[in-house]
Amino acid sequence: MNINTKIETKKEATKSRAKIVSINDIAGFWDNPRYENCWIYNGRMPEANCWIFINENFVEIHNVMVYDSDARGIGIGTAMIADIRRAFPSHSIWVDSWNCTRGFWQKMIEIGKIDFIANDYSWPCTNTTCTVCHKDRPTHARRSVFE
Repeated sequence: MNINTKIETKKEATKSRAKIVSINDIAGFWDNPRYENCWIYNGRMPEANCWIFINENFVEIHNVMVYDSDARGIGIGTAMIADIRRAFPSHSIWVDSWNCTRGFWQKMIEIGKIDFIANDYSWPCTNTTCTVCHKDRPTHARRSVFE
């Protein structure tokens, strides 16, 4: 991380929970035990969380999720990405995006919360019921294995 990043331990690790830290006074980051330089941002739980990969000059955001579909579109995701921008004010922040999330990320660029979307090509999501990414599917219901 760059020299302007201040990391403080907020809660020590236990057997059932990773250490919780604040980065530049934004609390709720948990060290991801599986990946190096990766943090899980749980500062907006239980509504939303995401992963971030931190390098010296940039932050890459992954696995963004607002859990309750009724809570989408009301600013929870935007607030979470704003937290990450405040935690890393001098880093370049970027994402890869699925087709169905591209509008959200373009808005985040417009309001200055991220710097760019790395993939400029179509990337359909793995959710085969998503009508944005899988337009050609004849029905948007999953098929039964017994059909």
